[in-house]
Amino acid sequence: MKLKTTYSVFVADDDDDDRLLMKVAFDLRCPEANIRFAIDGLDLLEALNDSPDRPCLIILDLNMPRLNGLESLQILRNTPVYIHTPIIVFSTSDNDQDKAEAYAKGANEYIVKPVDMHALAELVNKLKEDWNLETCN
Repeated sequence: MKLKTTYSVFVADDDDDDRLLMKVAFDLRCPEANIRFAIDGLDLLEALNDSPDRPCLIILDLNMPRLNGLESLQILRNTPVYIHTPIIVFSTSDNDQDKAEAYAKGANEYIVKPVDMHALAELVNKLKEDWNLETCN
C-alpha cells in the first residue's frame, strides 16, 4: 500500500539506470516521498519552476550534459527560495577537488554513489533521517 505523499524530492541525473535505482530505493525506504526526476540541470530548473511543490531535498548528479551538478548548485544557491533547501551532490567521483568545489558552491553534502541496491536503500533512509524529510512541508 502506497502512503500518502507528504514531501517532494527532486533528483537530477542523466543516467536512466541511476534514476531507476533511486526510484526503487525511495519506494522502499520513503514511499511517502514524491520523487521528481530531471535529466540534467536545465530540466531540473524547469521542473522546479513548474512545480507547485517546494522541494524538501534536491539531489544533483555531478556530471550531466547542458547544465552539470555544480553549475546547477550555483544557480540554486543564488535563488532565494532555495538558499536553505538541502542540496546533495551525488556522484561516482571520489575526487577531493570535486568535493571541495561542491561544498564551496553550497552543497550540504557530497555523497559517492553506492555500488549496490542495499547500500543505496540504506543511504536513502539516512537522507530521510538526516534531513528530517518527514517533517518537511
